[in-house]
Amino acid sequence: MTISDYQISSVIKTYLKHVKVRTKNAEKPNHENQKIQDTINISDEGMKKLLERIETHVTERVKRREENYQ
Repeated sequence: MTISDYQISSVIKTYLKHVKVRTKNAEKPNHENQKIQDTINISDEGMKKLLERIETHVTERVKRREENYQ
């Protein structure tokens, strides 16, 4: 089964959308269940570089796996 770069990028983008929704929901005040949460701030440029590295790594692994099965 061949997985394209577009499919990998699409999965990563979808994942990030879900993470953003979860963080927005977590930021809403909930007086019943107040928990102390750590936050990590990553700049937009840093996030782009991180995703590019992840995409490259995943693409390389998929290509290696395909070569092993052919």
